[in-house]
Amino acid sequence: MKENWWADLERNKIRPGLERIGSLLEKLGHPERGYPIVHVAGTNGKGSTAALIADALTSQGYRVGLTVSPDLGHINERVMLNRQPMDPALWDQLGQVIEDAGRNMPDVPTFFEAVTAMAFLAFHYWQVDIAVVEVGLGGRLDATNIIDPPCLSVITPVAFDHMDRLGYTIEAIAGEKAGIIKAGSVVVLGPQPYPAARAVIMEKARRLQVPIVEPHWFPVVGPDGIDGISPHGPIHVPLLGAYQVQNVATAYAAMETLAAKGWVKDWSRILTQWSHFSWPGRFQVMQREPLWVIDGAHNPHGIGALVETLKLAPYRDMRWTIVFGALADKPAGEMLQMLKPLAHHVIVTRIPSERAGDPLQWREMVPSATFIDDPWEAVQAALAEAKAQEAVLATGSLALLGYLVTRFQHESATTRGC
Repeated sequence: MKENWWADLERNKIRPGLERIGSLLEKLGHPERGYPIVHVAGTNGKGSTAALIADALTSQGYRVGLTVSPDLGHINERVMLNRQPMDPALWDQLGQVIEDAGRNMPDVPTFFEAVTAMAFLAFHYWQVDIAVVEVGLGGRLDATNIIDPPCLSVITPVAFDHMDRLGYTIEAIAGEKAGIIKAGSVVVLGPQPYPAARAVIMEKARRLQVPIVEPHWFPVVGPDGIDGISPHGPIHVPLLGAYQVQNVATAYAAMETLAAKGWVKDWSRILTQWSHFSWPGRFQVMQREPLWVIDGAHNPHGIGALVETLKLAPYRDMRWTIVFGALADKPAGEMLQMLKPLAHHVIVTRIPSERAGDPLQWREMVPSATFIDDPWEAVQAALAEAKAQEAVLATGSLALLGYLVTRFQHESATTRGC
């Protein structure tokens, strides 16, 4: 896929505001208009929830656009039609259109803004019936919030993350997330770990006279996924991770709300679709002998949810080697302290990114930790040492997971040969 102009964009720079994306979309003829949108914000779980909603809508026979971030190694995975990543050739074709529109803008768009425009342009090109759009950061000033009032807004759990951008109190962070609430829409509010966050969101909805829907049905953690008997029949979603309970419950509430708007023709098709659901990077098993799992938890709330999963059978009976890498703006020490009681051994590693945190500093907090600079070598070293009832977990950053998944795919292809 083409890079050129795109490669020069500020891939890692966050510049909140709607002016640049607004100007770019105007030059493109406003491709974000003309189809209903489900807008999904939150600190954790928004990607899984967005994908569950997209899958459910796909099961009803609709053409469903989905945009999420970040990717795990392939940029076209951020824009999908019926959960299939955008074709690289189409990415190049539409990428040139966006480049032509954005090249002479006095204030050049950021990389995320250009990708957001790509998603909207692709949805217009595909003539989608509906799109599911995941917020990148925050909500109020996120590029995705340029949209008109959506068909539905969804807010997943709000917790502490990106405090330098969103604020240092849970009320401030929740206020930014609540910025996606618009008059004329409906909000589905997922379970909130902080009552103060829920209060801020409820008050914003009250002021705008926007109805709030909260999940009334919750599944449970089963032996091989999320299970339950819903009002519409038995549900099994093959997602590992206790935290997926709230994501499934939130997606279910979203689909009930969309059903009231006429979007659901057959609930049994949703339940069947979800029984085959997969979402990379969320307690994803990469190999079973010895067990290697990756998880995208990248803030204390996410790590806390991961820890709860590790306390469940069969994982609680395993001795875990944890390979940990994080970005510099994350509270790595706090996350490591949460993981440490469950770890037989900790390996700290450096993410191949300009934004990477310094693993040598983390060793001061966990003196027993081993330092291996390259994440892939760290995982391979852990797997080589693994004995019976021992397992490897790589976590701390989606950027870490993206690197590992890309290396895993490369090594697998090399091993297969021809």
